[in-house]
Amino acid sequence: MLRVRIDAAGVIGFCVLAVGCGAAPADDGESVLVAEQEIIVMNGLEPAYFWKPSTQQALRALAQAPLPAGLDSGAGAALLASEQGRHLVERVVACALPAGAAVEARFDRSFAGWIGLAPSWASSPLSDGASRRWMTACLLQSLNALGAQVAVHLTGGHPGLADASDGEASEYTVRDAIMFGDLFEPAHPTAFACADNSLIDDCGVALSAKTVQRVCGQSPTCGLTLLGHCGAVCDRDGAGAPTCWAPRRGVYPESIASSLEPLVALSSGGLTCGVLGLVSGLL
Repeated sequence: MLRVRIDAAGVIGFCVLAVGCGAAPADDGESVLVAEQEIIVMNGLEPAYFWKPSTQQALRALAQAPLPAGLDSGAGAALLASEQGRHLVERVVACALPAGAAVEARFDRSFAGWIGLAPSWASSPLSDGASRRWMTACLLQSLNALGAQVAVHLTGGHPGLADASDGEASEYTVRDAIMFGDLFEPAHPTAFACADNSLIDDCGVALSAKTVQRVCGQSPTCGLTLLGHCGAVCDRDGAGAPTCWAPRRGVYPESIASSLEPLVALSSGGLTCGVLGLVSGLL
C-alpha cells in the first residue's frame, strides 16, 4: 500500500483550520510531486479545470497514443500551456509510470513517474481497459476543491499500491472514499465514488455532500456519479483492496480506496462524535 501526501481531503479530511490540522493552501509555484522518504506531496487538482469538457477531451486524446507522443500532440500542447494543465500532466505521469521513469515533453519539461498503474502507456496507447480504470481511480482520488494538503493512504489491488510498510499504513484508520470508473472510454466515460466512513455514519453526520464537494467543487460539468455508502457497492479482499460495481456498468476490480489519519488520536483509536460534528459544521 502506498503512503501518499495528497490533496485529497475527503469526507472529514478537509481538516479546516479550526481543529489544528495544519492544512495549507496549494502553492502554484510548488511542484505537484515531491518525493521524500516514500511520501508524495501533491497539490490538489482543481475540479473546475479537470471537469471542463476540453480537459476531458484532451485526456482522452492523450490515451490514443504513447504518452510521450500524446504530450507532443495538440492535446498535450493544450494541457502544457497552463499551470493547471501542467499540474494535471504531472499527476497523470505520476499515476501511470513507476518511480524512476520520466516523460520528456515540449518546453524542456520533464514529468516523473511514481506509482506505476499503467506502465505500458510509456510505449503504447492506453488501450487496455484495466489500465484505463486504474488511471481513472488515481486521478479521481487526486481531486480536491479546497486546496488543502492532507495525508492520504491509498489501497487497491495493483502492485503499484503496495509500497508503504505496515507501520505506516496502520496510522491511517479513518476511511474516506472509494473511486472508480473509466474516464478514458471514448464513447461512454464514467466516474464513480462512494463514501466509506462508518464512523461518520455512526454519528449521524451527512457525508454524500462532502464527497461530491471534494471531487466536483463548483464545476457545472462534473462527471461524477455518487453511489452512496461503499458498503452497498463494494467488497474488500483480505488485504483490504476494494472491488466495486455500478448499476448497468459492471464490476470494477480497479477501485482505489483512501483513508486518513484521525483528527484526534484517542486511546481507542477512534474519533468522538462531538469532534466529527464540529468538523461537519465547519464544512
